[in-house]
Amino acid sequence: MTIFTSYYAGEIRGEAVSISLYPPKSFQGKHLPLFAPTPELLKWWKSSASDTNAEQEYTRQFHEILLCRQQLIDIWVAKQQQNSHDMTLCCYEKTGDFCHRHQVGREVIQRYLPKLWGGEVGLGTVTKQKMSTNCGQKIILPATYPPQVLSLIEKCHELGYPVKCDRLECGYYQVSLNGEDLGVWSELGVLGVLSGLQEKFYRERLIPSVAMAAKARGKNNQQDIKMPSWVLVRDTQSEVLAPVGQLATEELKPSRAETRIVEQMSLL
Repeated sequence: MTIFTSYYAGEIRGEAVSISLYPPKSFQGKHLPLFAPTPELLKWWKSSASDTNAEQEYTRQFHEILLCRQQLIDIWVAKQQQNSHDMTLCCYEKTGDFCHRHQVGREVIQRYLPKLWGGEVGLGTVTKQKMSTNCGQKIILPATYPPQVLSLIEKCHELGYPVKCDRLECGYYQVSLNGEDLGVWSELGVLGVLSGLQEKFYRERLIPSVAMAAKARGKNNQQDIKMPSWVLVRDTQSEVLAPVGQLATEELKPSRAETRIVEQMSLL
């Protein structure tokens, strides 16, 4: 059994199950109000600006609703473990648009039934083949990861850097490489980190073991280069972004492309 999410007019895999408050009149599948918003929340959303702030507030309120329904959710989860048929949880919004079904996928399916999670239909496959020949494994990632994140993870693997990005319940990403912790990042931050891993200049500052090796090389070459900090500041003289404590030498000045990556990181 695999559980997907999609919208009514989109592709449906297996049994269609409505999780909107009011299914379309022509809908012939099952209705599961357990995962639907309350009438009050739906009314609030329709009267809101539907902007980023409204999305965050909706997400917070719907999270509280799911917590109140926890006992019923536990019963439903236990029942699905004996179900053998695929199903698609449906709502109105198109793939890529803000919708509470994505939150259901994150907070219920991925949390309690991770092996059954198939992701949002239309966002790609759940399994991506690892391109690196180092160990010949597969990258297993939920299809709900943003396409840019999926693409950058795959590129890192192709370059021989099998980075792991585990999505936390808060929506942030725990990033690691070969067992080394590279920190917890927001979606914007993880894009900067994954981009940085593909550039030697930033790779030596993102990976602890590589940073130590770079420091040792610097000492051997009698170069006065201090270890970088995670805090980024603007160098007013050179007009480029540099890690705190790094001397502004010509060799270490980033290119324009590198500067854009660090600017992304500095927005965290």
